[in-house]
Amino acid sequence: MNKKDDSVKGYMMIFVSTIFFYIMTLFVKMITKDGRIPSTEITFFRFLIGFIIINISLMKTGYKIKMVNKKAVLSRGFFTALAILLFFMVIEYSTITKATIYNLTYPIFVAIFGPFLLKDERWTLKNIIGVAVAFAGIFLISGLGLGIVSWVDGLGLFMGFVAAIGIIALRKARITDSSNTILFYLMTIGLIMTVIPFGHQFKAPTSKEGMLLLGMGVFSYLGQYTVTNGFKYVKALEGSLISSSRIFIAAICGILFLGESFSEAIVGGGSLIFIGIVLVSLKGKGKKQLKN
Repeated sequence: MNKKDDSVKGYMMIFVSTIFFYIMTLFVKMITKDGRIPSTEITFFRFLIGFIIINISLMKTGYKIKMVNKKAVLSRGFFTALAILLFFMVIEYSTITKATIYNLTYPIFVAIFGPFLLKDERWTLKNIIGVAVAFAGIFLISGLGLGIVSWVDGLGLFMGFVAAIGIIALRKARITDSSNTILFYLMTIGLIMTVIPFGHQFKAPTSKEGMLLLGMGVFSYLGQYTVTNGFKYVKALEGSLISSSRIFIAAICGILFLGESFSEAIVGGGSLIFIGIVLVSLKGKGKKQLKN
């Protein structure tokens, strides 16, 4: 398989991961709808189910887990687990569309810090324009452009920053470490991080909630698996912006099935994001790199 085929494979896997992750958010919203089970407990079950699945998978390979780049693997685990916890909290207190938008603000932070930390990441004029256009759309959809900001907005943007660090760490980890190794430590770190905050407020799920938690955990694992493998073949910035297509999925499904609001801001912002994704994803010959 040549480099071009590898890139296509990476793009497809990352796009498929966006479908899995959106289905996961639907399960989370359904669980938190009545406010009985807190987002911290849901996050714990997310990592518990993922931990069980990855261990079943590892039984077939004889637990061949060996960290090569320990700093990158552990950083990926910590920052991604934190971002997921923040994401579930934003879903609990906001709409799925808005939570998804904030979750996908991370490409702008990848664009800023990626070239400093990743050897194969460079600034190009096309990338800079694409990122600017995409995030103009995100600001328009989220309401930040109109100055409508709450504590949930601040938490959402912080989540985007944390998620970007996790993506950069993933790109470094995938150079030397296997997907199973990265996922194993992600699930382990996530379990440790989330068992602490929810502990005393644990509420036993009902049978219905148990099924929703199981579905959430399975689709979350599938999304994590496909995105982890996909980033092996694409650059962090390109992969991040392909992931941003989940905004369209969240907006359309939110309007059709969840009764979320439809506005010109959603249409205009979505169009700007799509243009930004195209600008960053398309590769041209003789592109100039803007070096610091």
